[in-house]
Amino acid sequence: MRGNEVANAFRQQADELGGLIGEHKQLANDLGARITQLEEQLAQARRELAAIYLPSLEDAAIDKAQRLTGFQGFTRRDPRVAMAQERKVLTSRVPQLESDPRYARRALLVGPDGTLTQERDQAAESLAPLQAECEKFESQLGFQELVDIGYDTPKFTEHWWQGAYWKHWAAGDRICKALGMADFGDDVLPAYQKWAEPRNTLAADVARLDAEIAAVHALVQERDQLADRLSKLDSIYLAQAQQFLGEHLEHADVALLEQWVAGDAELERAVRVCVRKLAGLNAKRQFITEIRDDGIRPLVGELDTRRQKYQQKRAKFSRPKNAYGTFAATTIDQKFPDRAAALRAQQDKVRRRVDALMAADNYADFDLRNDSSLWWMHFLGAPPPRLAPNLYGYYQARPTIVPLLDPDYVDMTDEPDTAHAATAFMSRDQEQGGYLS
Repeated sequence: MRGNEVANAFRQQADELGGLIGEHKQLANDLGARITQLEEQLAQARRELAAIYLPSLEDAAIDKAQRLTGFQGFTRRDPRVAMAQERKVLTSRVPQLESDPRYARRALLVGPDGTLTQERDQAAESLAPLQAECEKFESQLGFQELVDIGYDTPKFTEHWWQGAYWKHWAAGDRICKALGMADFGDDVLPAYQKWAEPRNTLAADVARLDAEIAAVHALVQERDQLADRLSKLDSIYLAQAQQFLGEHLEHADVALLEQWVAGDAELERAVRVCVRKLAGLNAKRQFITEIRDDGIRPLVGELDTRRQKYQQKRAKFSRPKNAYGTFAATTIDQKFPDRAAALRAQQDKVRRRVDALMAADNYADFDLRNDSSLWWMHFLGAPPPRLAPNLYGYYQARPTIVPLLDPDYVDMTDEPDTAHAATAFMSRDQEQGGYLS
């Protein structure tokens, strides 16, 4: 092969690697979106579990929740005390707002035909023609600056030997010409003040009326918001307490939670289902995070290093001393097309497996005595991809391991078994693809 042919081959391979890098970066971004989706599902699952443990803010409910979860936060920060204090404040504040004369007369003041509304509309209507006349002057470039510095009046302090003096003089002449007037101080300013003075007075009136109207609206809005909050205070504090408890449950030992509730027939099944869902969602998040952080992102780095190497070789064989030389065909990577195809097949496989993992929902029959790595086999019925290196190594070291199922679990739903459908699909999906060597 001629050197320029070798250079062209390396250029094509470098370009192909650039495409593969972009595809894998997009895959990493897509996995990040999946992780965000799982975090939202985890937050919802924690809320559901907390609601099971804490259905109300009654003393017995709080005591039971703390006993069954090991959570002592309500002892240090009692929601009932905080709620009682806020109820006291709101119960006092709402009547204060309602006793304000502006609240009692709100419709008469700021309704469609209210006195403030009509007064404001009339002032704005009178202001409009004055504003239009003022705009003829104020729209001239530099006009406001000349007014502010007192140009062509006794307040003007610039001297003829200063550059700014001549600049402002030129601006004044230009404005006079545009307005068809002879002199800025004698003609333009008096004509402008004729409109500006009443305009400024009316503009101040409109601003004052706008402020009074806004104050009435703010008063009514504050009263309505506080009254609404007062009516919902119990549910607000219950939701906050459940969130507080849920933050503890995020880091709790789910297997112990399941043990502690044993014997309480009222809670046992509901907690078991919710706890296992929480554990399964955590496992999904861990698996997908590992694929992204320990598989895809390092692979992108490897591909970029190889792309740079190919670019260097392209430059080398493009040099005049090499371009027309003869080189063996083995100078280029003969296996590159197969490796690139394998990488794309591996990428597609990861997408399908993550899709199947996200769709799996057979949480309730997983025995929490299992290692958390066994959630993968439980969900999909097939080993993980090599792009999850720690998880892949776990299963390589235990080729015959299978997760334990809860012997007491009975499926009471009539929903299609999406998890087993995913398992059947994955069992046909044999491992292919690999890294560029």
